[in-house]
Amino acid sequence: MSRSTTNRAQTETVGVILLLGVFVVSAGAVGTVYLGDVSSEGDGIVVSADLSAAETDLRVDHLGGDALPNEELAVVVRTDGNTTRYPFTPPPGEFAPGDRRAFPDALAANASNEVLLYHEPSGERIARAILTPEPQPAAETGSIEGTVVGPGAASTRVASGASFGVRQVTTPLVGATVAVDGAGRVAEATTGSGGAYRIDGLEPGEYEVSAAAPGLALSATTVEVEPNETATVDFRLDPLEPADFEVEIAGVDATVEAGDPLTVDAAVENVGDERGTKTVALRVGDEVTDSVDVTLDPGERRTVSLRWQTLPSDVGEQTLTVETEDDTATTTVEVLDAAIDAVAYVDRDDDGDPDERYTPVELAFLGSVDGHLVVYDDVEVTVPVTATADRVTIRDGVTLRADGVSLESEGNLRIGDGAAIDTSQAGVFVRPADVTVRVGGDLNARGATVTTAARDWIFASAGDIGLTVGGTADLREGRFDATGVGLLGGRDGRITVTAGGGVLTEGASFDPNLA
Repeated sequence: MSRSTTNRAQTETVGVILLLGVFVVSAGAVGTVYLGDVSSEGDGIVVSADLSAAETDLRVDHLGGDALPNEELAVVVRTDGNTTRYPFTPPPGEFAPGDRRAFPDALAANASNEVLLYHEPSGERIARAILTPEPQPAAETGSIEGTVVGPGAASTRVASGASFGVRQVTTPLVGATVAVDGAGRVAEATTGSGGAYRIDGLEPGEYEVSAAAPGLALSATTVEVEPNETATVDFRLDPLEPADFEVEIAGVDATVEAGDPLTVDAAVENVGDERGTKTVALRVGDEVTDSVDVTLDPGERRTVSLRWQTLPSDVGEQTLTVETEDDTATTTVEVLDAAIDAVAYVDRDDDGDPDERYTPVELAFLGSVDGHLVVYDDVEVTVPVTATADRVTIRDGVTLRADGVSLESEGNLRIGDGAAIDTSQAGVFVRPADVTVRVGGDLNARGATVTTAARDWIFASAGDIGLTVGGTADLREGRFDATGVGLLGGRDGRITVTAGGGVLTEGASFDPNLA
């Protein structure tokens, strides 16, 4: 192509627009122009550009030729008598071959947009196009409609002969609230005349639809909304269920000694739809021994404690019933005769109930038994106590006092918090009495006391304390005393602990120290 040698002030329009046309959506126009001597070196510039639309966004593409500074270029859009100028800056830099500039929403949809690309220093038009973008097609939506009815007055009708029957009728609910939730949208509608409702403009997908009205139970379901279709969902709302209290026994001891109080823990839950207050009672036989009024919201659950004071006449198995006006729960408790001085029992089937009870003397000569041996009351005998069982428990606060103690457990053995094994001696010429404990599993003697101390007017010799444990020996906060004190001197016993799983002694005291 030949180039003009005239200077810029004398330049005539020699750029030629190669293509001019009207395009829809992504059509455009390509313009090629030769700019006269606009550079400092006196050379002409050739630029080829394309104008196109992507929906309402305007795109300008540099197809070839020379690069131009951004600040020298501008786009002018004329639509319905309005003119808008869009500069190429920012950003700074050049508009070079292969580059694209985009101007979001610069075009009016469904309108004729005249677009011109100008080189502002020379006033030359580089490209021109008439673009008529179409709007993005509207999404296809669906609708949900239906009616909401509730309980109405009962109507009476005559059947055959003179007999009458009563049936419940429904009535449309005006002012009920219908809510939909799904496919990224939450919407509500209020029922009008005849209980009717309609919700439009729902994108296709699954929705949860619910209906609610004062004094009536909420009803909900799911429905699939299809494009350009209407799904019908009708509701019938029923009256709210009144408060309904269900009850279960959450905790109670399996045995109680006659004359001692027994506490029963009961869990109460309101499974109705309304808040309510009801009486929870504990009954033994036909007698109500304790009760409490409980107020619960729908779905609320609470545990209450009820008390029964046992009497000597209650000895034997007793049936306990916890009840509300809606529900009952029962259990059995063994009331032990305190007169026979039972202090221990064995539970052979591990169900928490005693299978055989023992007096202190019977415990002393018990020997080996199968099951769980439980010492639940104080023991005081003047003979040694020897017992072997699958599992052994001395309950919290119980004292086992004897002339020597030997306990063996194949499994775990527990000496409760505040419990004591006491073989201490005091007087003249007292004999040492040992405590020997052998445990196949873990020993838990946390907070317990074991003493073989001796006090004598002449010479005192204390017994030994020997603990042999297959698992862990937890002696924390315990007290272990094997001291011998006499007027003419004394000999301390030995305290030895052997445990395969380690020994815990934090807060424990040993006198003398562990061997």
